[in-house]
Amino acid sequence: MAAEKQFYLLGYNVSYSLSPTIHNAAFAFVGLPYHYSVYDVQNLDKDEISAVLADPIFGGASVTVPHKLAIMPFLNYISDAAKKVGAVNTVVVSDVDGKRELSGENTDWSGIKQCIEDRLSGRSWPLSSGLVIGAGGAARAAVYALAELNVKVIYIYNRSKSKAEQIAEEFKDKSKIIVVDSYNVASWPEQDSLPLDVIVGNIPGDVIMEKDIPLSLFGKKGGVLVEMAYKPDVTPLMKVSERAGGWKVVRGTDILLEQGYAQFELWTGIDAPKAVMRNALTEEVVRRNANSK
Repeated sequence: MAAEKQFYLLGYNVSYSLSPTIHNAAFAFVGLPYHYSVYDVQNLDKDEISAVLADPIFGGASVTVPHKLAIMPFLNYISDAAKKVGAVNTVVVSDVDGKRELSGENTDWSGIKQCIEDRLSGRSWPLSSGLVIGAGGAARAAVYALAELNVKVIYIYNRSKSKAEQIAEEFKDKSKIIVVDSYNVASWPEQDSLPLDVIVGNIPGDVIMEKDIPLSLFGKKGGVLVEMAYKPDVTPLMKVSERAGGWKVVRGTDILLEQGYAQFELWTGIDAPKAVMRNALTEEVVRRNANSK
């Protein structure tokens, strides 16, 4: 019988997270004596987190803001993808030549990539162009995902242009990246790459207003909008894409599930029970919505 293991979500103000719901459901379904819980701290105290990671029953962790960079010094190995994205969202425990080793991975980008591929199955590849809105950590993962999909041109828009330019500079070896000044696609360079195939929104749903988003942004029928924001349930970007028609929407919970499947498989070496995890998330969301009324 497998030994008991403890998994955590390392973050701050994350008591609302759905990650314990999906992972505990998966562990129970495959019959593993594992448990996943929230480890909510504002700062990673060196002695305290070192003790957690060194605990023999520590099995691994998800990592979210503000610890995706802070966790790195405590790990033995950081994957190339996590280095490029600049963030670790998964800690994996492994045995290397009889020695316990902690590695840092990033499944945020692969979750985004998988969701786009699933919704564009049957389309010709590579895609012509994609837009990433925002310039934070999630935006970096989105740019990496689009680059791994070999999207020909990646546009980035962010209110602080300098931050977008920094991402463009760091990823210039992977894809052609253009920083734009507005949502006005008519003013963008590389017009032969338009209309857009993919749009990834990485900003809170209340930061942008529907009236600020031109319908022309969604000029291609059959594109994919990846909306990383969880609230409101229907964001301004989603409303405009619906008006445009023909766009498929990837919600933040879809990304949560995809990156969670990858985490489960890294931790266990077992294929993720995707239907079980998806159903557990859906039921929990329904329950929370009912309780909030």
